[in-house]
Amino acid sequence: MARTKQTAPKSTGGPAPKKQLAPPAPNDSHLPAVSSRPAKKKRKVVEDPILLTLPVATALQLPPAHANKWCTGCDNGGRMVPCDTCPRHLCARCLEFPGAVDEPGHNFYCPKCWIQGNKAIPDWTTDDEAEADGKPAEADANDTLLIKRAGPHVPYRGVFKDGKPLAPLRYKAPQTLRGQWPLSDTTRFVVLSLRLDGTPLHGDAAALVANHLLPYYHEAPFCFETLTFDLDEGILAYDAAVDKLADRLTAYDPDKIIVFLTDHSTPDEGNLHMSKGGAASNEANIILPRLMPPVLQQVVRQARTSLLVLQVCGALNLGPARDQVAHFVSVAGFQHAIGFTAPHFLPAAANTFLQDIAHHFFVTGHAKKFHHILATHYELGMHTDIIMYFPTCEIHRYCWTHPIHRPYGHRPPLQCRACHALSCFELTLHTEERIVLKCAACEENRIEQPLEVAFEAPQHFQRIDGKKWVGGKKDKALEGVWYGQWLLKNRQGNGLPVYQS
Repeated sequence: MARTKQTAPKSTGGPAPKKQLAPPAPNDSHLPAVSSRPAKKKRKVVEDPILLTLPVATALQLPPAHANKWCTGCDNGGRMVPCDTCPRHLCARCLEFPGAVDEPGHNFYCPKCWIQGNKAIPDWTTDDEAEADGKPAEADANDTLLIKRAGPHVPYRGVFKDGKPLAPLRYKAPQTLRGQWPLSDTTRFVVLSLRLDGTPLHGDAAALVANHLLPYYHEAPFCFETLTFDLDEGILAYDAAVDKLADRLTAYDPDKIIVFLTDHSTPDEGNLHMSKGGAASNEANIILPRLMPPVLQQVVRQARTSLLVLQVCGALNLGPARDQVAHFVSVAGFQHAIGFTAPHFLPAAANTFLQDIAHHFFVTGHAKKFHHILATHYELGMHTDIIMYFPTCEIHRYCWTHPIHRPYGHRPPLQCRACHALSCFELTLHTEERIVLKCAACEENRIEQPLEVAFEAPQHFQRIDGKKWVGGKKDKALEGVWYGQWLLKNRQGNGLPVYQS
């Protein structure tokens, strides 16, 4: 009786013959006219070779009216008081407000602004403080009243009346899991999913991210759109759907946009499939501009924050195809793009990672930095490296390293080719430049020279956590895979220089 199981459909990759793409309609061959609404200020690109990246949080630059009414202390609602210098709000359960805080002449400054010593908070003298406390004024040895300013070690007097502080406030809320006093930036947000016809809908990362963020948009605008494409047989229908979508998004005028591309790619050249069933493919520099023509690129450029997520197997993000992607990211106006290098990339493996990215960089305003998010996703690092694209055509490659499970980002052998034992390698040498694994089963299986496998440290990589490397067999990395580290390889570039892997 045959024990072979029927093969399941592939998730992200497979061969497909290359085929020419039909030319776009004449009215799609040029950039759309710029709308009559005032142009948004272009964000300055932050250039830092070790920037632990993703879209730079801009919520602090928003006026308070643009922030959703979520308490920065407990993630809940209730009686909310907005900060007068930033978009944060505090509820009456987290902070004991005086009853007159809503009356004219009163100003409220949130704990975050107080600790940072925000310059918008007025200075005061000790007589103001004494008046609030009902105590005699303090003075220095020369009988001079002291001038005080908000700061990290100053009692929290977050409510001022006519420019003078009232009594200290009592903060009652515990620290939330999102960090201390994060933002809730819930300005207009679009999640757009572009899917090859026939790719599975279950476990779709775009839908998971949209559902993950919806609770923050309880009474705020949120838009989730999906377009399915077949650029061989259904290209006219796709072009028509893109025009209608562009009209809706232009009217919606999003502040933030994430675009998910779910597609297959050929394993040799990284060409993108353009038809279901592996019937046809073409190069990324042909397919990407057709999937996102100028009318959609204009929406991306007008958004304050934008990200492209490439849910495609690794060949797209390696070799010449990677430079084509970098060029498209720059031309289309994306602030960043994320890709993966696993030859048989499993999209579901990145779902929780992408939810964290969307949450921390599009809503809470850098409650976690990128390397802190990476540190909690070592399982994704065991599956794939992560590629980050920038609008300057600069590329960062993040790989997870562990002396046994992933030496310098390489996959170690699971079977000894000398004695054929499984999971038998142990660490014999661990330095910053070289790792050697040795088969512990060869001697038991009477192999005269036990097999050794050596790994050399790659060039131009750096550890992103900034910690000094500690060598030896007692390295904490041996205690569990969660003690591994992420490495960063940086390719600087303007234009399209060749990336040496």
